[in-house]
Amino acid sequence: MKNVFYFTVCSWLFITTISFSQANETDEIIYTRAFADSAYGYYHVSVLQAALNATPEFGTTSIAPHPHPMSQSRQLASLVKGDADVMWSVTNQTREQKLIPIKLPLLKGFSGHRVLVISPERQSDFHPQLDINKLKSMTLVQGVDWPDLDILQHNGFTVSGEDWSLWFQSMYFMVEKNLVDGFPRNVIEVHRDLARHSDKTIALEKNHILQYPSYEYFFVSPQNTALANRLRVGLIRLLENGELSALFEAQEGHKRAALIVNSPTRTTHTLKNPAIPYVLNYAQWDKHASSAIKALRDETNSN
Repeated sequence: MKNVFYFTVCSWLFITTISFSQANETDEIIYTRAFADSAYGYYHVSVLQAALNATPEFGTTSIAPHPHPMSQSRQLASLVKGDADVMWSVTNQTREQKLIPIKLPLLKGFSGHRVLVISPERQSDFHPQLDINKLKSMTLVQGVDWPDLDILQHNGFTVSGEDWSLWFQSMYFMVEKNLVDGFPRNVIEVHRDLARHSDKTIALEKNHILQYPSYEYFFVSPQNTALANRLRVGLIRLLENGELSALFEAQEGHKRAALIVNSPTRTTHTLKNPAIPYVLNYAQWDKHASSAIKALRDETNSN
């Protein structure tokens, strides 16, 4: 038994040592950013930095944002071309084919829980007994290149795709002016959005929540398998030492999101996600840490 254990450990060290020697060639890691200010993605950047800090044997590395904000489709193209190294996004089959996914849901699967931002005068239209077919007939808005647009359309919702700008100004303008009936937002992001758009007459819808499988990952440039392996090793260590949970819980928006997800008064409408052909059994990695660690380790070994 000891010999088997010794062989397994040695194999693991051999694989990661190869990755370490490759990753030392990269001194600066560039992550993409959306049309937002410097506070955007604070949690994701913190996790990225912590994963790198947890793997010093890969070499000294700094991180920096790409100088130009861009849409998600442009972010993907930048990674494919090698103009940037890392992005974070909700996954779909296209992104997993073109980039290297690091399959740990950074938001515990919460990104698949959506609440509507509406004009407050419209709350009575969203009464607790609202039929799902009536909800589908209402016009919602999503980013034109967001995976969620396809998901909602696949489930029969009426959705308008909108080019998005700084902090989604155009979407919230459309809600305020009743050009659309609602804007489904990630439960983690919605309170931040409402605070930033406090000058607008908009509100959080009180009675409904949309839920579908959705996982937000780090994605790495396909030219940089060494970085992908480094992030997997780093995330394993953050899961093992509890730092990842501490980073997640430090965000007030994450705590408020959990209250929405677990609300006994909201009606949950469960939808299908055609963009993901699998379901993770460890999305809530705080409750299934051993499964999450095994999955990351298996991905590392396969590269």
